[in-house]
Amino acid sequence: MHSMTRSTPLNDLKKISYEFHPAKIMRSFLNWAGGKTRLIRRLLPYVPPDHEQRAYWEPFLGSGAMYFALLPKKAVLADLNPDLINCYRAIRKEPEKIADLLDQFSDSHSPPFYISARSLYNKTNDKILKAALFVYLNKASFNAIYRVNKRGEFNVPCAHKSILALPTIVQLTEISNVLKKAKLVKGTFEETLKDATKGDFVYLDPPYPPINGTSFFTHYTKEKFGLDDQGKVRMVANSLKKKGCLVMISNTDLPFIRALYQGWNIHSLPVTRWLTCKSVKQKVTDLIITSYDLERI
Repeated sequence: MHSMTRSTPLNDLKKISYEFHPAKIMRSFLNWAGGKTRLIRRLLPYVPPDHEQRAYWEPFLGSGAMYFALLPKKAVLADLNPDLINCYRAIRKEPEKIADLLDQFSDSHSPPFYISARSLYNKTNDKILKAALFVYLNKASFNAIYRVNKRGEFNVPCAHKSILALPTIVQLTEISNVLKKAKLVKGTFEETLKDATKGDFVYLDPPYPPINGTSFFTHYTKEKFGLDDQGKVRMVANSLKKKGCLVMISNTDLPFIRALYQGWNIHSLPVTRWLTCKSVKQKVTDLIITSYDLERI
């Protein structure tokens, strides 16, 4: 049993035993604040090398960068954002219809069209239409932020883009086929992970706590994710660890977070992050926290 937290600096990365080196990684079709698409190759060395033999759980799905990189045979994917989960479900079921709608949106794209599309998105109950609008707004909105007001209405302004990088029918079909291997759940991380069992691999990527007053974002749903919620993540993570699950957590490097996971394996990952609406770059450190020692799996 470890009495102290183990911390691995960047220059110790070469010592980590790791056999998963995919030449090509499937990328997410969404842009997402806090998403791990740009960092994914730097995160993969901390994944259990035998992950393919384990059930995979990701309750803070967001862009799903880790899921699309690993492509597990069995997975439970969840998020508290109902429109995000609806989008994944709709693409899994009707990729052709989503692609047709995205073609129409692309042809019509302009700031006035964006405003009308945003209004329709906030009103419609058509799941396929709402999913296609979700993807369009994600690509056309300012900084690709997903933000809602207290009424749960999407309210991000339009970006100054004339050409949008919308997913094609080929990409959506591939995504659909991959998602057919996963169970998609709209719910809290606590409820989602109750059924995780010994030997399962769980990746937790909760919204990060603030480094300063302006450097974080928690409006993915009309509820916010605060410091008390970070403590709840720790409680669930400890419960999973006791069950015998292999748990990997991404978070920002703060004394508060390090204290929460005392006794776990903590690895430092220097990153560059845009702050204050992408007008300022700041070099910070993320933490990769694991319940397991890679050399002993």
